[in-house]
Amino acid sequence: MSQMLRGTRIACAVVAVSAGSVLTTTASARVDATAHDVSPQRKPTLASITKLLVRDGAPGALVVLRTPTRVRRAASGLSSRQPRVPLRATARFRIASVTKPFVATVVMELVGEGKLSLDDSVEHWLPGLVPNGGNITIRELLNNTSGIYNYTDDTVFDQAEVADPMHIWSPRELIAVATRHPPLFAPGTGWSYSSTNYVIIGLVVEVVTGTPLEQQLRSRLFEPLGLGSTSYVPQVDTSGTLAHGFIGSATFPDVPAGTLIDVTPALNGSWGWGAGAIISNGDDVTKFFATLLRGRILSPNLLALMKTVVPGYDYGLGLMRVRTACGVVAYGHVGDFIGYRNVVAATANGKRVVDIMVNVDTTDVSWGELEGEAEVALCFT
Repeated sequence: MSQMLRGTRIACAVVAVSAGSVLTTTASARVDATAHDVSPQRKPTLASITKLLVRDGAPGALVVLRTPTRVRRAASGLSSRQPRVPLRATARFRIASVTKPFVATVVMELVGEGKLSLDDSVEHWLPGLVPNGGNITIRELLNNTSGIYNYTDDTVFDQAEVADPMHIWSPRELIAVATRHPPLFAPGTGWSYSSTNYVIIGLVVEVVTGTPLEQQLRSRLFEPLGLGSTSYVPQVDTSGTLAHGFIGSATFPDVPAGTLIDVTPALNGSWGWGAGAIISNGDDVTKFFATLLRGRILSPNLLALMKTVVPGYDYGLGLMRVRTACGVVAYGHVGDFIGYRNVVAATANGKRVVDIMVNVDTTDVSWGELEGEAEVALCFT
């Protein structure tokens, strides 16, 4: 096995670590405004934002800003380095945990149809699957107050990914990884970001509807909203339209400094399942958030429930609340998949939505910088 291929295979395992740890630390989606110039005097443009991110080390960067009258886009840098292919602003990428608001919206539609209650227990729909499932509610899964361990923090899971990065993980396997660990706290008494919650939620959707999660996402959201670049892809994407993703020493210390590895051929997304398996682009993601927050998918009371955050944690039912330096209270999410990171932020009324993506880990572009530039785009462009 060549050194490059070995790095690619081993790197697949590291996404399990990065997706859990990064999103745990950034789950409040607060931007460090002191680290970035977010003042109106900066006079930024979308193009200047993407160029800045590429200058700072991202192979490529794109940003899409949607308003009621138009969609503006910019992209800089590369999608592929060998051969050199420019990154397009309409490129598709793995949106990772930005999948969670989509899944949460499906759940809220089912609640609105009377097929499900936020107060239903996990045990009611999935008997015997989760210890203490009778005391864990659907609401507590959605807002991360269930206390269930995050499977991507498990070292045995990491080792299994190293041994077989192309393993097809079933949702029940992922849940079993988590339930080997004791709960972090009693349901409803604390908060901790856990992708396990959304794997369980995906199974609940399948039991309630009798159809696959993919079908529910497609029939309820992707097709009605005209999200033609969006699909639920738990396996390797073979369409050829996916922007390439890269990792460096921040994700895998054995990668030589200054080296980035293209991990696109090894992007098996089954480990993300209902917590992070959607592929989309900036146009579709911003359209979804704009439509949701403008009240065109859910009734006002259900949307209000999604936006109701856990006190002290700024996380609602699949939505993060963002308090920006320009005074705007926004809602969105962050997503981290091996080789891709994106930040979505939208005004509370959905009239301005930004999605910003870099096709690299944190080797050169930090989460603080990426979130800061998303705030610049939302507030000042």
